Amino acid sequence: MLLPSRMNRIALLLCFFSLAAGAQEAPDAGTTPPSATAPQEPPAPPSRDEDPCLSEDDDAGDSEVLGALRLSIAGETRALADVELKGLERLSEQQVRALARIPARGPLTPEKAAVLLKRLARTGLFVKVTPTVRLAEDSTPTLVVTVEEQPYVTSVDIQGVQADELRDVREDMFRLPPYSTDDEDEDDATVTHLRIETESGKVEITATRGKDCPAPHPPRELLAHFEKGTFHPGFVWRGLPAALERAMDELQLEGYPLANLDATLAPDGRLEVRVDEGRVEAVEVRGVDEHVARQVREVLGIRPGDVLLRSDLRRAARRVEAEMPFLSLWDVETLPAPAMRFVEERDPSGARHYRPVAAEKRSKKRKKSGEEDLELSLEKLAEDWDREPDNAITTEGRRVVVYVRPRGPSFDVDLIPMHTQVTGFAPGLSTSLKLWDLRNRAHLMLDGALTIPLRWGGQRIAEDPEQTRLQRRLNWLVGTRVQVPVLRLAELGVQLYDFTDTFDRWRMGAIDSFLYSALLNRPDAEYFRRSGYSAFATWRFGTKWLAGAEYRRDSYESLVSFTPPFSLFRRDSAPFPNPEVDEGKMTSLVGRVEYASDAVRAEGVGSLFRSPELSLLQHDWAWPKKSALRSLLTVEVGSPELGGDARFRFWKVVSDSVLHVNTGRDDGLRLRVRVAGGTDLPAQKQEALGGWSALRGYAFKEFRGDASLLASAEYRRSLLGAFADVGTVHRGEAGWMDPRLGVGALLYLGDSVRFTMAWRTDERASLVPEARLLFVRTF
Repeated sequence: MLLPSRMNRIALLLCFFSLAAGAQEAPDAGTTPPSATAPQEPPAPPSRDEDPCLSEDDDAGDSEVLGALRLSIAGETRALADVELKGLERLSEQQVRALARIPARGPLTPEKAAVLLKRLARTGLFVKVTPTVRLAEDSTPTLVVTVEEQPYVTSVDIQGVQADELRDVREDMFRLPPYSTDDEDEDDATVTHLRIETESGKVEITATRGKDCPAPHPPRELLAHFEKGTFHPGFVWRGLPAALERAMDELQLEGYPLANLDATLAPDGRLEVRVDEGRVEAVEVRGVDEHVARQVREVLGIRPGDVLLRSDLRRAARRVEAEMPFLSLWDVETLPAPAMRFVEERDPSGARHYRPVAAEKRSKKRKKSGEEDLELSLEKLAEDWDREPDNAITTEGRRVVVYVRPRGPSFDVDLIPMHTQVTGFAPGLSTSLKLWDLRNRAHLMLDGALTIPLRWGGQRIAEDPEQTRLQRRLNWLVGTRVQVPVLRLAELGVQLYDFTDTFDRWRMGAIDSFLYSALLNRPDAEYFRRSGYSAFATWRFGTKWLAGAEYRRDSYESLVSFTPPFSLFRRDSAPFPNPEVDEGKMTSLVGRVEYASDAVRAEGVGSLFRSPELSLLQHDWAWPKKSALRSLLTVEVGSPELGGDARFRFWKVVSDSVLHVNTGRDDGLRLRVRVAGGTDLPAQKQEALGGWSALRGYAFKEFRGDASLLASAEYRRSLLGAFADVGTVHRGEAGWMDPRLGVGALLYLGDSVRFTMAWRTDERASLVPEARLLFVRTF
């Protein structure tokens, strides 16, 4: 047979350019998984009639625009006589034909040849698949496929990575194809497609069964992989560059943003991977002058030469926000780090070297107008979850770059939904204005609060219109504070006030007291009028210790509950008893020491409504993530020599300690011991037990005296909890009363919100418990 003419040779060449392009298509990451394990001895290659991938039904999906590929020689449509494989070294021809379903005999049309070539490339066993057509006289054309096998790895040595990350890096690097389970037919795999059309708002989800022509994944016996910590030699599926990229991605996912690696494959198959976890070369602060930048670098805690972890960046951001509140982290738009790919270089000895280079940007496929693609994958969700909320602290090369700027004045406004039986409904606002000094020398704070008693419900004090008018006065407070960091002075300030106050906030939070006063006429707090001024200074030593001193010069007035009670329910009940206080001018000095093992600088110091019974550290009383100890000790001494009335000479000590023992995410034990007492105490400073958080199950302040001892234990297990309170009161000359025990159960609806049932256990015990839904924890 004569060779075809020059024109037919060109046509034939163009035809097989298309075949080669189809064979070299990148592997599809979303292929349907086949069965888990291929047999040791591959079966004989299927014939044309047995191979479902070569069925004529495949032509049904051809495009209506693009016609089928044809092979024409001298004007005659021809088929391929056979497929010949070349370049195999470790793999046998029988294994490759079985895996890629290459028929043992022809004829084979060009379009079917393209399918075979594509399947051969998608096995992941070959670096290159090169098809050629061989023409000979007096014979039909033969497809000659020259392949280059992926590297065969006999052993692996990964250096420079921590033991905790080594296992994940190895498994991700030598990842096996997504085999299905042994009991699951590969043809039954389901592929789900999600289509979203934004213009019409249409969402279409379709699920299709796997095709009869599955992806040709090789059996695991041929592939390099780790199994139970042991390496099994084999071919690197989809090649070493892809495996190294996966290892790099795993290191970054484990929290090493500066990680890098390279590798060498020896001719005998020994693979050596060198990991550089990434060390910081410099720390750069932008947005402020060098004097402030130097302070920021000290607070960051990241030094040149340190191995950088992503968690280091998060902790550094929290430290800057906590210790330098006069600065704000500046979220800037930064260019994403370039994607990396690995290139292979071979030396004359046969060794292969792999090094990372910046990958070229790939052009995205053009989508039709109004149509979007949505990719759903666990890796994508994990990546989005782990992403930092801002780009204030980022990396450029091996430099850590921090973007900060001076913080402007901070202005906060909070609602005070005040409701008591001595004022009625008295809504108001509290405000705080903070003026920051960029040089961190002194920061000024201005505080204020105002509540307005409303005349709703016709409330009054029977036969005493003057007292009714006095109790409807405005409640107000103004103050100023200054913070001097260089002196460790957390606050130095003064307050002036004239408002309705209580010393019972250690029992029940303000929100709960206001709520149950409005609902049930049960505020569980006793109120009085306090007016005067206070001067105070508070020092903070490190993050855990606090010490303070306060001078108080107050005038006290008794208040009476209005009639009828202003509440949604129980309006026909008697007014809530609000006992008289010792009226007059009282002056005292208060000293305090506080400790909190879990305190951080981000916690504010100080309180708008200050009380010797309450901590100045603004704790979050939710269940902590780790065990913690919090302790408060205050000593108050009242003396007329300080400017008050002669009858107010007393002293009082309050010690309140809470230990949190964390045993799980929502499990733990909370222990509390509170001791308080003094001598010659005014009525408003007397001790009492009974009521919520102060001997639960008993009536509000059922036991009164000049000293008290309270111990509480509370255990939580997920949504349920149980508690026991034991308390006793010292009653002057009568001494200490017999201890009382209260027990109960809790249903947690959140870290602070809980439904509580409590029973007393003395001679007045009842099966019907006291019950409350409480929103704020006081310990």
